[in-house]
Amino acid sequence: MTQTKITKEDLKAKFQGLETGLAKARSTAAPALPIIVGAVGVGVFVVALYLGFRLGKKRNALIEIKRI
Repeated sequence: MTQTKITKEDLKAKFQGLETGLAKARSTAAPALPIIVGAVGVGVFVVALYLGFRLGKKRNALIEIKRI
């Protein structure tokens, strides 16, 4: 097995290929990003609302007033 030296051009070509792949992935994922962000935001809001109601029920006392 012979070992070859890695040249500057080899590294440059590999990094260029990696950059091209990342640019393709970014352009493919860009249209779905607002939908994903919106879904995560709604999910966080629903969880916070649920936990708020639950905490409110635990801390809220029920007082019954009867007239004699």
